[in-house]
Amino acid sequence: MKKLILAGAGHAHLMTIRNLSAFISAGVSVTVVSAGDFHYYSGMGPGLLAGIYRPEETRFDVRKMTEARGATFLQGVIERIDAAGRRVILADGRTLAYDLLSCNLGSDVITLPGASPHLIPVKPIDNLHRAGTEIRNRLQGGPLRVAVIGGGPAGVEVAGNLLRLGKGAAHPLAVTLVSRDDLLLRYPARAGMLALASLRQRGATVIERQAVRQVEASRIVLDAGEPVLFDLALNAAGIGPSAVFGRSGLPVSKDGGLRVNAHLQCVSDPAIFGGGDGIHFDPQPLDRVGVYAVRQGPVLCRNLTAALNGQPLEAFLPQRRYLSILNLGDGRGILAWRSLILSGRFAFELKDMIDRAFMHRFQKE
Repeated sequence: MKKLILAGAGHAHLMTIRNLSAFISAGVSVTVVSAGDFHYYSGMGPGLLAGIYRPEETRFDVRKMTEARGATFLQGVIERIDAAGRRVILADGRTLAYDLLSCNLGSDVITLPGASPHLIPVKPIDNLHRAGTEIRNRLQGGPLRVAVIGGGPAGVEVAGNLLRLGKGAAHPLAVTLVSRDDLLLRYPARAGMLALASLRQRGATVIERQAVRQVEASRIVLDAGEPVLFDLALNAAGIGPSAVFGRSGLPVSKDGGLRVNAHLQCVSDPAIFGGGDGIHFDPQPLDRVGVYAVRQGPVLCRNLTAALNGQPLEAFLPQRRYLSILNLGDGRGILAWRSLILSGRFAFELKDMIDRAFMHRFQKE
């Protein structure tokens, strides 16, 4: 019996998990390895922080999805891949043998210099739910200062949704956003201007073009200017691929992503496939955004089936452009499509509709 391991249960693996019954019926032993029973949808994370969404609206029960289709779900953290021995080593020492391995290990938030027990990374996404709960509880007892580090899409959305969370609370919530560059640097300039105006008009302090030199227990030391004092800080400074591939001696990009070919297959090992934020797509570099992971899902599922049966593989053809909508936390959004930048309630409503439809697609079964 051939053994297929799905390492991680993220966006790129959802289609394969949905179709596990077909693998089982074909006589394939399938094991899904994930750190937890649930996979949270990153696109709804900031709304989860603010209380726009309940946890159950933003997550997939991947254990239930796996076991209902006859496959094995194993809770664990993957430490290393032994490609030569075709086995996966978990952090607790357990090992799993495979004939075919597919990796959707996602990404981690970039580590900042220094340390603080009050610094929370925005990934995994359920961190945002825990942070939101803590902030609400602490606001009942007195004012709170929360800093957000990172001026990209995640930082802007988190800051905007913190402002929503603090609105109407018993005590004031002071929100400070620190960005190394201009806000939303990779977007057209109008998007950054709209985000900056929204945050400042709603009471946030925004510090642009200031790198973080050090994070200390209750303050952020900047390259210039006064330090930012905080009671709680959220790290949204950017993401990088899982370190598993580098530790495993597999071919990786400069930032550590598993190098895959057009078929989403490791460039040095045909028994290993991958998708999502943890890979580097050799044919053309891709932004690490959920839309690519979701689009890779069906191709990855078909190619795993083909590889198990010795059939030709299908190429993944990424779209050149993708729609991006940011949730500002006040019922409004910023929509970016190519050079078009729009802002308003319709943008958030469109995002909400798209996100809920995606969740329903995989939650309904």
